Amino acid sequence: MASDPSDDEKKRRDGPPPVEFLRPSETQGPAPPRDQPPAAWVPRPEDYQVPPSWAGPTARPVGPSNLPKIAAVFLLLSGILGMAGAIANAVSLPSVADYANFTNNSPEYVAIIQICGLVSIWSQALAILGGVMAWQRMNWKLTLVCAIFALFTLGYFLVDASLVGLVGLIFTVMARRYFAT
Repeated sequence: MASDPSDDEKKRRDGPPPVEFLRPSETQGPAPPRDQPPAAWVPRPEDYQVPPSWAGPTARPVGPSNLPKIAAVFLLLSGILGMAGAIANAVSLPSVADYANFTNNSPEYVAIIQICGLVSIWSQALAILGGVMAWQRMNWKLTLVCAIFALFTLGYFLVDASLVGLVGLIFTVMARRYFAT
């Protein structure tokens, strides 16, 4: 019949399996002679590891550090102080006569203050985001960008939140190697 295997196929099936398919109870055959090159190149795990000399100062140290948490506290505090200042300024509005007098004398100054207020609101949100990411030690680059934006946060006394954000930025830079990425 056409579907019957030939004698050659039967011998291949009945023979031992190839070397890479050994059963746990079987032993491997004799090793090939040393003068012949190997049949295939087999990579070793150490071929894929980064040499220790490449790790440099950015390698993550073994012990934990509190620098990222300190940076997180200062960045969160910068965002909270900015929000408190924005809420205090929103609640204590000038009278209608004072506002009319203020806008008639220097309308460009009012526009600049409103633009600075918008930048401050976005900076407050980014400062809080940076604080959360620094607490979790997640993404150092994004945390650094958020810490830089924390410098543009206006607080109750105008520069208090920015100074706290500056301290948070300094601690973020110092804590670089303690972040996961």
